[in-house]
Amino acid sequence: SSRRSRWGGGLPGGERGAARGQAGGFRGLWQNRLVMLNVGDPAPDFEISLGSGERFRLSEHRGRNVVLFFYVRAFTMGCTAQVRGFSGVHDDIIAKNAVVLGISTDSVEKLGRFGEATGAPFGLGSDGTKEVRRLYDVERRFGLGTSRVTYVIDEDGIIRDVFHNEVVMKAHISKTLSALDALD
Repeated sequence: SSRRSRWGGGLPGGERGAARGQAGGFRGLWQNRLVMLNVGDPAPDFEISLGSGERFRLSEHRGRNVVLFFYVRAFTMGCTAQVRGFSGVHDDIIAKNAVVLGISTDSVEKLGRFGEATGAPFGLGSDGTKEVRRLYDVERRFGLGTSRVTYVIDEDGIIRDVFHNEVVMKAHISKTLSALDALD
């Protein structure tokens, strides 16, 4: 079976842990420890509060694909572009039997305002305890925030694609659509 992680933006990567400790300089300050969960791994279950006031539990979405994306902070330029990008293809994602969830460490209240401002037609989850970002290994080095990582999880709760790109928001959108196409 193919166990791989896909990395964007020309960053080092590969098999789980292959690049541990190799990040340095500027990149080392903002990128993940390069030890994300891999394709073929079961997606860890979690429950999280949404900006809408509802709750989202991953296991309750078995039978549907899930696009789970982590972003740094609401109302920043890059994160706004990322959420709007997923919003723009939301109908395409729904047509592929998938749900979308964006996660940051922002408060539920802030995410409610952010969801309204961006017109996000999907849930924005508040990981105030930072537990979900730890489960999915997207915490930046030295605990300096959340890395921009997208997971595509299949109907059985198995990770089918994962990618990391801090700079090119459109890469998350196009790679998500390609990964969902591959699940058909």
